[in-house]
Amino acid sequence: MILKSVHMCLKETIACYTPCLKTHCRRPQLEAPVLVSQYIEGSLALAKWYGSSHCTLLQELYLKRVFNELLNKIADPLVHESIRKQCFEQLYKPLLALKRFYKQQQADKQKYLALELEARVLCREFNPFL
Repeated sequence: MILKSVHMCLKETIACYTPCLKTHCRRPQLEAPVLVSQYIEGSLALAKWYGSSHCTLLQELYLKRVFNELLNKIADPLVHESIRKQCFEQLYKPLLALKRFYKQQQADKQKYLALELEARVLCREFNPFL
C-alpha cells in the first residue's frame, strides 16, 4: 500500500516538472498562440534552470524535447490546424535556444545542423499553411 502511494506521488511529481503541450481547447483560433507560447516559455525556463545548475545534459534534453514536441505537433494531422500553425510559427524559439546552447558548449556544429535540417524537411512536408 505504501509503495503504491509513493509510486503515485512520484508520477504526480514528474508530471509537475514535465511541461506538455495541450492540443485540445474550446476556441483553438484564440487560444492556440497562448497555449504554444506558454508551453515553449515553460520548457525554456526549465532548460535555463538546468543550465544554471550546471546540468548541461538535462538542459540539452529539455531543449531538444520542446523542439521535437513542436515538430511532432506540426506533423500530426489530428491536431487542430491553428495549433499546428502556431507550432510552425514559433518553432524558431527552441531552435535558437539550441543554437545558443551548442555555441556556449562549443559542441559539434553537426548536431545543430542536423536538427535544423530535420526541421526544414518536416516543415516543408507538413506545412499547415498550404
